[in-house]
Amino acid sequence: MWKFLVRRILLGIMIVVLGAFVTYAVIRCLPASYLEKMARQLAAGSQGRIRWQDMLKILNEQYGMDGSIISGYIKWFGEAIQGNFGDSWKYMKPVTQVFSEVIWWSVLMNIITLFVEILVSIPLGILAARKQYRAPDYIVTVFALACISLPSFYIGTVFKYVFAVKLEVLPLYGLWGRDYNMLGTWGKIGDIAVHLIMPVAVLAILSIGSLMRYTRTNMLEVLNADYIRTARAKGLPEKVVINKHAFRNTMIPLVTAFSGLLPSFFGGAMITEQIFQIPGIGLKSFEAMQQGDIPFAMFYVTFIMVLTQVSLILSDIMYAVVDPRVRVN
Repeated sequence: MWKFLVRRILLGIMIVVLGAFVTYAVIRCLPASYLEKMARQLAAGSQGRIRWQDMLKILNEQYGMDGSIISGYIKWFGEAIQGNFGDSWKYMKPVTQVFSEVIWWSVLMNIITLFVEILVSIPLGILAARKQYRAPDYIVTVFALACISLPSFYIGTVFKYVFAVKLEVLPLYGLWGRDYNMLGTWGKIGDIAVHLIMPVAVLAILSIGSLMRYTRTNMLEVLNADYIRTARAKGLPEKVVINKHAFRNTMIPLVTAFSGLLPSFFGGAMITEQIFQIPGIGLKSFEAMQQGDIPFAMFYVTFIMVLTQVSLILSDIMYAVVDPRVRVN
């Protein structure tokens, strides 16, 4: 097992290093950059005393963008492994400070979404499998396909139009209202909770469909196994057969489905946070990437890649925890 973990960790490090290089190269090759925009603004403010091309050259030298892509990446990587990710060009703060200020809003929203997703999708998936080709199965299947097919920006827009514009029962956007600072502790918690209802609902709808279908498919496979028929023939109650015998083996494929939870917790929901203006890491990353903020973009992408590799390694370990028969050859 230890040899397997060492190999997986080394492979993960190699993937992160190569992935970060590809990201850096793509950002450097973009036709426009934040420094170019800044150079044009500074040149326009100089009343024609300096050309923007000359100002861009000065800024490239100042920010270390005057070298080649390879030399620039090596310089960035050397600083990154020491924990120095530089200052964000857009936010004028250290990248890690901007990250720490907004990350926990995304984590809170995704944790709530996970609980909603599990409480809804797994029971409905089991119900659909038990009632195969009957009304509950068809209803769950249609609902799951609708959740999978509809994009987040469409669902978010419909929710805002119905609940915020027409019914006026939920706030349109943001994480707190205008009277937030005047409220007490429980009032502030309630205000944030109300503002999170629509974003959490959108994220839950996006993830419920696939997990529901995944649970149904694997539960059907398990319910047709010989040991399930044996358990029923022995006279065990149906709840015991489903919860103790069938669902435990259904969890093995579900471990794979949950392997992406860790990066999703800390990666934010870029589109949903933008629609509802939730000040999480997804919105901040979107704004930074729009402006060509290389330090922030590199930190964000590298952080997500590291979390992805850690999550995959943990899922491999969880296989052995869920099913003792699973061992590394």
